[in-house]
Amino acid sequence: MIALCYHCRKFLMVILFVLNSIFYLGFKMSKNVQFNLRIPTELKALISDASKVSGRSINAEAQYRLEKSFEGQEGSYIEAIDDLKSFFDAHLRSDRLNLLSGKLNFLLSEAKATDSFHTPSISRVAEALGYNSVGVTEDWFEGRKEPSFNELEKLATYFGCQKNWLAHDEGRPFAKETFEFGYDIEENARSLLKGNNEDEVKLVWFARNNTENGELVIIKHYDSWHGLILDSRVHVSDKVGIGGSEDRALLSLTLKYLCKYHISKIRGAIVSEPDFNELIWAKQNPIKVIDKYRHNSWIEDIWDRSMYSKKANSYWKGWSEMCMSNELYISGHEILSKISIK
Repeated sequence: MIALCYHCRKFLMVILFVLNSIFYLGFKMSKNVQFNLRIPTELKALISDASKVSGRSINAEAQYRLEKSFEGQEGSYIEAIDDLKSFFDAHLRSDRLNLLSGKLNFLLSEAKATDSFHTPSISRVAEALGYNSVGVTEDWFEGRKEPSFNELEKLATYFGCQKNWLAHDEGRPFAKETFEFGYDIEENARSLLKGNNEDEVKLVWFARNNTENGELVIIKHYDSWHGLILDSRVHVSDKVGIGGSEDRALLSLTLKYLCKYHISKIRGAIVSEPDFNELIWAKQNPIKVIDKYRHNSWIEDIWDRSMYSKKANSYWKGWSEMCMSNELYISGHEILSKISIK
C-alpha cells in the first residue's frame, strides 16, 4: 500500500497540473498546447529580467519556471509519469503472463480429458519441444516466464490449438472450417480423409445434433488429442427445403461410398445440443467432446433401404420418412440419379 500511495501522489501531481492548465488558463490545440495567460505587470517584468540572465526567450523562461514550480521532494511531474509508466507496464506484463499461464493449463487439461494413449504432462511438453529439463516449461505454466513466439507456435502445434489465439488472443482456441459436399462423391471422401501437415486422419466423426433440425458437424480426429471441426450446412432431418434436400442427398451418397471403402475410418454419433454447441463454438477440444460418444450406425443405414425400412423411428422421430424422402429425391435428381457407387 505504501508503494502504491507513493505512485498515487505522483499521479495526482500530474492530474493537478493538467486540471490547473485546463480550468484556469484556457487553451487551444496545436502542435503544442498554447495558453492565453493573464499575469501582473510586475511578474512579466521579473520573467523578462530572468530570461536575459538565462539567455532564454520569455516564453521558454516562463515554461521553465512553470515546470520547476511542480518539483518537490518526490521529483517532477515528468518523473511521476515515467514512474507510473513503469508501474503499469509491470502490471500489464504480469497480466499477460497470467493469461498465457491460464491458456496453457487449459490446453493441458483439455488434452488430458481425451482418450489418448499418452497422458500429456508438463514434462512431456518439455520433451516434445526439445528441452533437456522441465524447468523452462514449468515457468510458462506457472506464469513466471513468457514463451517466445517460436515457442508459442510449437506449443500450439503440440496441443492442436490455434496459434493466433494462444499468442495474440485472436479467434477461437481450436480450428474450425466449413465443409460443403459436392457432386464428386469420391472427392468428398478424399477431402474428409485427408490429413494435415503433421498427421493422417485416424477417424472421421459425423455428429448429428439431437434436435428436430438435426444439424450436422464433422470432426476429423488426427492423432491423440488433435482434431479439426468441420461445420456443414447439412440438416439430417425432414426439416429441409430444396437446397437442404440436395445437401442431405450428397451426404448420404458420400456416406455410402465411405461405408463401402473406408468403413474402419468413419463413425456416427447423435450428440446432445450442449455438446453440439461446444463443437460449433470451437472453445473446447473437439476430441474431448466427441470421445464421450460411442459409434451410432445411422451413417450406415441412411442410404440403405434394407436397413432403414426395418428400423422405423429407431434413431430419431421421422427417421424412416426422412430416408424414404431422401431416396426419392436422389432418384428424381438429374445428376444425383446417375451417380453409381458399386
